[in-house]
This record gives sequence, C-alpha cells and structure tokens, in this order.
Amino acid sequence: MKKFIRVIVKVLLAGSLVVSVSPTINVSQVYAASYDNSFVQAVESRYNQLEAKYSDLYASDKKKATAAYDAFYEQIHNEQRILNDLVEKDLDELAKLLDRDYTELSDKYGGSGYRDALNAYQREINPNYTSGALWKYATAINENYLSSTHWHFANQINENYRSSLMWNYHNENNPNYSGSTMWDYSNEMNPNYTSSTMRKLRNESNINYSGGTMREYRVGRISRAEAEKRIDKVLTDGEKELQEIRDAAVASLDKTQKDTVLKLTALRDTTVEKLLLQRTSSLEEIMSLRKRHFGGELEVKPLIISFDKIKVIIDGELQKFEQPPVNKDGSVLVPMRAIFERLGAVISWNDTERSVTATKGSVTVYLRIGSTQPTVNGIAKPLEVPAQLVNSYTMVPVRFISESLGAEVSWDQASQTVYIKTQ
Repeated sequence: MKKFIRVIVKVLLAGSLVVSVSPTINVSQVYAASYDNSFVQAVESRYNQLEAKYSDLYASDKKKATAAYDAFYEQIHNEQRILNDLVEKDLDELAKLLDRDYTELSDKYGGSGYRDALNAYQREINPNYTSGALWKYATAINENYLSSTHWHFANQINENYRSSLMWNYHNENNPNYSGSTMWDYSNEMNPNYTSSTMRKLRNESNINYSGGTMREYRVGRISRAEAEKRIDKVLTDGEKELQEIRDAAVASLDKTQKDTVLKLTALRDTTVEKLLLQRTSSLEEIMSLRKRHFGGELEVKPLIISFDKIKVIIDGELQKFEQPPVNKDGSVLVPMRAIFERLGAVISWNDTERSVTATKGSVTVYLRIGSTQPTVNGIAKPLEVPAQLVNSYTMVPVRFISESLGAEVSWDQASQTVYIKTQ
C-alpha cells in the first residue's frame, strides 16, 4: 500500500479559501513500527542453529567419507606394491634359474647337433625376447606395459586415470567436482549457494530479504501469528528436507565406497589368478621344449601371492579366509570353521557354552571361547592363547588345531607363513 496525503479543500461561503491537510495512516506503518524484535531474534537464532547443525554434520560426513577413501586407497596401493615386488622377484629368480640351466645344457650338449635346440631354448627363457615364453610372463606382470594384465589393475586403482574405478570413487568424494555426490551435498548445505535448500531457509528467516516470511512480518504485511505459523512450517519442513538430502548423500557415498572396494578387490584377485596362469603357461611351454630336446624338467618353486600379513598354506595350497589370520602373543589364530572343515573335521557349536566340538576319525577336540583348557579325547591340552572373537569371527590357534587332528605344522618367520602338511 502506498502512503498518501488527503488534501481537503474547503470553499467558504465568504469566498475565502481554506486548505486542511490530514495524514491517512497505512496499516503497514502500524505493524512495521510495532514488530516484536525478540520474535525476530528467536527466528534468527533458530535458523542459525539449524545452519550450524547441518554444517557440522556435513563436515563430519565428509571427514568420515574421506577417511574411508584414504584408508582403502592406501590398502589397495600397498597390495599392488606387494604384488609388484613378488612378481618382479619371481621373474628375476626364474630368469637366473633358467639361465643357469641353459649354461649347464650348453656345456653338456654343446655339439653342433644341438645348436638349434639350444638357441630355441635360449629364446624361450629370455624375458626380453619378444614372443618368447618368459617374455609373455614378463609383460603380463609389468604394470607399465600397455594393456598388460598388471597394467589394467594399476590403472583401475589410479585416481588420476580418467574413468577408472578409483577416479570415480575419488570424484564422488570431492566437493569441488561438479555433479558429484559431495558437490551436491556441499551446495545444498551452503547458504550462499544460489537455489540451495539452506539459502532458501536463510532468506525466509531474514527480515531484509524481499518476499521472505520475516520481511513480510517486519514491514507489516502479515501479523505475528501468521508469521509464526509460516516460519515454523518453513523451518520444520526445511530441516526434514536437509535431513533427507543428507541421508541420500551418505547412502550414495557408502554405496560408492562398498561397490568400489568389492570391484577392485575382485579385480585384484582376478589379476593374481591371470598372472599365475600365465606363469604356469610360460613354464609349461619352456619345460615342454626342454623335455623334447634334452629330456627331464626343472623343479621350480611355486609362487605364493597373498595380501594377508600372515599366510596359511595347507598341502601346498594357499588358504583364503574371510577374516585374515592374526598373531596374538606369538600364536597364530585362524577362523575356526574354515580351518576345521579344511582339515576334514566335522564340527558342532554349543551356543550356550560358546564351545565347539570337532571330530575327525577317532579324534575329538573340544574347546570354549576364552578358555585355555581345551581337550583332545578328554585329555586337557593347555594353551597360552585361548580361542577368541576377532571382528565377530571365532578364531582358534592354528597349531593346536592342526596337530590335534594329526597334521604337521611349521612356521616361517621371514615370510610370516604357517605350513601345514596333512597325513
């Protein structure tokens, strides 16, 4: 409503002109002059608390997501370094072993009749001879050789390699990457970002923002009762919307994290399998040629690739556990069910006693979680470290279990490996 002045002109009968001026008071002037500042401050305080709350929640969520990313990034790259060290060392040892063998064969079959066979063998065992058997293995394990098995894995864990799994994971956590989950989340919580939810709430609470609820109240266009009703709904609905935005963002970040871990872990394992298959294929090709021309084969140690700090090998086979083995006060513990079943024992679990009974042939092993007094066929066999829970898995001392079931156990300190040989 516009302010205006009514001018009343009266013409007196006497002919004199009298002008009187009287102001007409606008309703908005009354409201504007009498708005309740304490109410305005209460609304401002409520908004500020809401902004601070979700600013803190965003910071906490971002910190958690970043920590999860950093931890997995370090883990997968450390595993890649382990893989690289193992295969490079293996290639070096194979090359030396085969080179010594070539020298011995050359000394033994140095006559002209074996020249072509020796040359062919030398080419196959040369890691630098293109298309040779050992070259195929050398290129497969080389992370810098374009399109190799290892190169593909190395690129997928590289956050700077465009469109890789790690690149996508990194960007989803990056508030500066346009369109990412964290970018959207950050902007929605930012009162200075145009069209954000938080900006809308701030404007509605601001007595100086044209069209906002509190501005309408301040200038007298709506009553306090109406303003209270409107602003309460705005802020209440707004907080629900902010929480929904947060829930969706956290769920999206969690899903990206879990999907990436699963995919890269699976790719890691597939990479290892392919490298070991190529190693086997290359050695078979070399030994076939050797046997055909010179007779006999070389004994080559198997390559064991594991990313667990502690490894368990049963009858030459590397064991994979959902919960990796742990070392507790000098005793290696492994998942109970996995080790019993791998050693051929039938087990039963007593939930009341929190105990397990395992039977294999004439041997019965009984032990309880937390107890250092298990029995074998009823005879107590004291332990230094009891069976215990680790990350919700029941873990048992591998040496005690294996030897109780008739297996031979040895420990290699250098490689942190338990070797078990069943009879």
